[in-house]
Amino acid sequence: LFPDAQMKKLNDSEACDPKDTDPHILVMCEDTAVAIKKSVLVKESSVIKALLGDKWTGKDDQGEEKPSSSSVIKTTVITVPDEYDPKAVEILFGYIKGQHILLGYLKDYKLLENILGLCDFYNILSPLEALMDHMQKKMNITMSEVIQVFEIGMRLGNMELYKKLAARIQSDCRKVVKANMTSSLLVIKFFTENESKMDLLLLL
Repeated sequence: LFPDAQMKKLNDSEACDPKDTDPHILVMCEDTAVAIKKSVLVKESSVIKALLGDKWTGKDDQGEEKPSSSSVIKTTVITVPDEYDPKAVEILFGYIKGQHILLGYLKDYKLLENILGLCDFYNILSPLEALMDHMQKKMNITMSEVIQVFEIGMRLGNMELYKKLAARIQSDCRKVVKANMTSSLLVIKFFTENESKMDLLLLL
């Protein structure tokens, strides 16, 4: 999904190296696939660790279990639920395999929410500090999207893990509104344009 030749080169080389005895997992979302070593996944995600299990040996082309052997390259597929964005999958799982450059493609809060949802779903914690730092330093909120972003902040606030981050997003939204509401006409215009979100306006 992202035009990063180095990322594609890494994915292709990792998935096809016949000398690598650490099994590779394909994390799939629609037509997006990220190849990542099993050892990395089970370290990052207790959910995926439980899903794969210590006795997992992979399957052959007919779906039969292969015998456990260090000479056998084992692969399997983890299919991410359809509710998640393939871009979020590519950024998150690319990041935990070391492709930190992918955070540069994270520019909007909807995609951030999707990535955080994946972190919660798979119990992946290590990227959270980097995601929060990226949000604070690289992502801006405009008046045209402030209601949408505030709503995202409200939803994230329902998740214990993200309460602090959600409070920061909500505070940033209030600062943007305060800075831009410089006349009564602008206030009226803002309320009129967002009257369908009156519940959020009152909280904002």
